[in-house]
Amino acid sequence: MRKTVFGYGMAGGVISIMLAMINWHLIARNLGYDASQVAGYVSIFIALLCIPLGLRYFRDTTNIGQLTFVQGLKIGIGITSITALIMGLYSVGFFQFSGEVFQEWRKKYFTADELVEAQQQLDQMPEFVMDPWFQGLLMFVIVILMGSIITLISALILKRGSVTST
Repeated sequence: MRKTVFGYGMAGGVISIMLAMINWHLIARNLGYDASQVAGYVSIFIALLCIPLGLRYFRDTTNIGQLTFVQGLKIGIGITSITALIMGLYSVGFFQFSGEVFQEWRKKYFTADELVEAQQQLDQMPEFVMDPWFQGLLMFVIVILMGSIITLISALILKRGSVTST
């Protein structure tokens, strides 16, 4: 079970980093803010497809065709946690080294009124909101939430057999 969790969690993390780099260097700079935001959520979803793939692999290859709901939850949350940790750390690095460039890029897509409103909202927020570690934590939480939903659905769909939980 650990090998499956680690392998698929790492794969999800690597996929997410690759898609994030593609998003920043190609989509964001050429297609704009809205397209980049959509691509970001799609890339998280694609990376989290490692959850049902990992559950299916464990069920069909490692566990002789059987998977309980509880096993599915354990494996799925494990894969999600590793992927979320990697994505969170990548976000910390991104905002540490490119945060100012990102903020300037983002401002290009606001109208004058939206820019004033966004600045007023930013002025009311605590200073830590723009901290790279907070941004990494935010990404971690988003991935955990999305991964938990995918885990529940995948564990329900892929469960098979009545083997006892390990």
